[in-house]
Amino acid sequence: MTLFNKAVFSVYQFNYPNFVTTLQIIISIVYMLILENFKWLEIEPISMKTALTVLPLTVFWWLYVVSGVTALRYLTVPMFSVFRRSTTLLVVGGEWLLLSKTPTPRGLFSIVLMVTGAVIAGATDLTYSLPGYVYVAICAVSTAVYLLLIRLLKDKTGLSQSALLFYNNVLALPVMTSFMLTTTNELRDVALYPQIHDISFQIFLFLSASQAFLLNLCIFWCTTVNSPLATTVTGQMKDILTTGLGMFIFGDVRFEPRNVVGVVIGLFGGIFYSYFSYRDSQQRPKDTGYAQAPASPPPGEPSVTISVVKPATRSMEADTGLTVDRSRLRKSHMAAVT
Repeated sequence: MTLFNKAVFSVYQFNYPNFVTTLQIIISIVYMLILENFKWLEIEPISMKTALTVLPLTVFWWLYVVSGVTALRYLTVPMFSVFRRSTTLLVVGGEWLLLSKTPTPRGLFSIVLMVTGAVIAGATDLTYSLPGYVYVAICAVSTAVYLLLIRLLKDKTGLSQSALLFYNNVLALPVMTSFMLTTTNELRDVALYPQIHDISFQIFLFLSASQAFLLNLCIFWCTTVNSPLATTVTGQMKDILTTGLGMFIFGDVRFEPRNVVGVVIGLFGGIFYSYFSYRDSQQRPKDTGYAQAPASPPPGEPSVTISVVKPATRSMEADTGLTVDRSRLRKSHMAAVT
């Protein structure tokens, strides 16, 4: 999606990010209604109370999409990717505050690598663009909040992944449309765009909008089934491809050795983070449904030893006596009934 969006803005000079975002929302809603009609997707009826609960998610989704799309107008794909990795640091902080999850030392080392790479790349960026840096910073913060809200609202509302995504798109459509109509002239300018009837342009624009639906569906699925951090980790692996291709496809990267070093350091930080996170997840004890007993008591608490004594084996005489007693009770009971 990043590459297709970049192609729409750079190759075709279609600099209307708000229109592109609105089109993505419309196509996503259409796709979801089609899938729901064929029973491939389950969408609950819209509730006003639930809509108000989901509204913060929509606000941060709108911020992350618009700022990300706008940042691509000013930044190269490698620079956009290296700064987007700061989202991982923000998600780690958010999970620590909201979900009481703490990163491992190896995870922190990887995050330091990513941040170091971003600082080096930014300091040596020959295509420096202040608006691009501001928009990508907004994109990183809003993406982190968006991912955390997906997990929190999924538990709070009880909605399925598809229903939560549908709510998000339905709420985002009036927000995005009103913003585009009141603050920009994009709708008028799109009608005057010289390549609006170009088939190849229409294909790129349609694929970009379609990929937005697929991307959001996967983000919701991954975040609710796994965790917000799992979504950012898998995103790091994606950056290997987008960074490599972005350096050569669009011709807007001005190579400078220190800038390339910064991009590579940030890329390796993302790879290490993904690897360490996967290793840690494999080493965690499986949830058996029972609480595990601690190996040792907490500091300052006395240790307690519990002895288990097996019951003594009954003798043959005891068993015989018990049988006789039961026989007598049975006879007396029958006599009383009679």
